[in-house]
Amino acid sequence: MSSIISISKFEDLSDDILMDIFDLLCPPVYIYHSFFNLNQRLNRIINDSRLLISLDLSHLINPLNFAYHCQIMLPNMSKQLISLRLSNEQNLYEQIKIFLLHLRLGNFHALRQLSLIQITFDQLRRMLADILSLNKLVRLHIDMFDGSGISSNELNLIANTLINKSNSIKFLHLRFNREFVISEIASSSLTHLTLDACASSDIPQLLSLCSNLTSLTIKVEQSRRRYPLFNITNCDQQLPRHNLSSLICSSLTNFSIDINDLTLSDIKYFLSSMPYLDYFRIEGLTYDIDFSKGDLWEKIFENQTKKLKQFDMTGLRIWLGNNADDDDDNLNLINQINHSFGSSHKYWGKYWSVYQTHKLRPNHVNLTLHAKNL
Repeated sequence: MSSIISISKFEDLSDDILMDIFDLLCPPVYIYHSFFNLNQRLNRIINDSRLLISLDLSHLINPLNFAYHCQIMLPNMSKQLISLRLSNEQNLYEQIKIFLLHLRLGNFHALRQLSLIQITFDQLRRMLADILSLNKLVRLHIDMFDGSGISSNELNLIANTLINKSNSIKFLHLRFNREFVISEIASSSLTHLTLDACASSDIPQLLSLCSNLTSLTIKVEQSRRRYPLFNITNCDQQLPRHNLSSLICSSLTNFSIDINDLTLSDIKYFLSSMPYLDYFRIEGLTYDIDFSKGDLWEKIFENQTKKLKQFDMTGLRIWLGNNADDDDDNLNLINQINHSFGSSHKYWGKYWSVYQTHKLRPNHVNLTLHAKNL
């Protein structure tokens, strides 16, 4: 009995199988280079809205390659593109500028994730309305190249608009390299927020307006505490602020803070509204030696954050003053800190922890601590 071998061609495969094959081709440019415009059927499959596409174009060094994406590929992806990353980091050309010359961001209605790296303020201003029109956008990452030369009112308006105007965005990362004022009229459905510049006096306002937050990562400056806060629309009108006395962040379980010139009392004040924290991380620069005292941290965790499971102090630099050059005094201080968090300590010794303390000349101590299962 002879067996008959049937030879199939690529075109004989069903639409679903071809779509599964295209799903495996990464990056998506391979699909267009290999199959686009071969025939109508393949074009229909390539442009099928069920074929979801993610594009990271930030690594494209060749401007001709990027132009191909903008002129040939992206215009056909309005219903398929779910993730896009653009960057001006390449010195040879400005990706975002070229993108805006050929395309409109608002046409990509399926976008769920968008990253704009080293974007200029003018480019961000041009794209703002389109960003807000993307009702499926869940993750937004904006890293602005240079905030100098921009008025505070303009920066505040853009930042507050991004925080509170979109109902779909849940994960927001804003890096403006400058502080901005949180508006009293803001409200947000964000669950994850990362800000690279925030005044300590803005944190109560931020927490009261973002009541759904489960994760907050902020870099906090102390500077504006010395000056009145102003409304973003009227610089002569002082902005009313919230306090934390009656605020409980019942959803917040993850809190990371990078400090500059804050005290342990400031941190204790913030943590008073976060009783359900599961993870807490702190880094940065401080003048307050209290950060190195394990018994003070113990009281905070025992009384305020009883559900905390992990605490990280990541290279916290403690400034000792201009007269901190005595080696014996420095050695004694480091020994005290090590003992304060050591394995023999009645509180810290119960937990698996890794700690390290060393002197940074001329006048800083660097403290690293990792404590688990608190």
